[in-house]
Amino acid sequence: MKSRYTNQHGAVLVIVLIMVGIFMVIVTSLVASSSINFRIAGNQQYRMEAKLAARNALESYISNPANFALPLPQGNTVFNFNFSGKIDKQSGEALTEMSAIVSPPTCTMSNPIGINELDTTKKEDVQCMGSARTTPGIIGSSGATGNSDSWCTRMNWDVDAEVADTATGVEMDMTQGLSTRAVIGTPCPS
Repeated sequence: MKSRYTNQHGAVLVIVLIMVGIFMVIVTSLVASSSINFRIAGNQQYRMEAKLAARNALESYISNPANFALPLPQGNTVFNFNFSGKIDKQSGEALTEMSAIVSPPTCTMSNPIGINELDTTKKEDVQCMGSARTTPGIIGSSGATGNSDSWCTRMNWDVDAEVADTATGVEMDMTQGLSTRAVIGTPCPS
């Protein structure tokens, strides 16, 4: 009696090996794809942290009026951030994960504020009431009518924050513009 397996020459084995090879290629591509996706998500997180660090540094710097008083502060201001809450075991202090460096502000423009731009219901506008120009020939005239200049000037500033983290390789540069008031005639510092 002849065995029914004697006529087979390993066709099933070849088909199974081809299918295993195809599955290995699929699994390998899925693993590589997920690894790339994890790196993309991590890079996006680092970018968002750098953006948050730059924004917080700018807001902290801008909220201090002394940073815009003449003469301007010299040198950069460094703000350190710890997003994970990790603490140094030896010193007990928060670890610095990212630092933002804020440069001294740059004055871009200084323009007088016109009397007609002021609102007498606002405290900051009341101190500007009065005119830097007087109408010639009229005694006691303050020139506070029309579009004459008030006692204040509007100074426009640019403040720049830079974040560069060597551990993650992320770099971020953010600029914030703002306007402050000063006594008329205050020039932009050079």
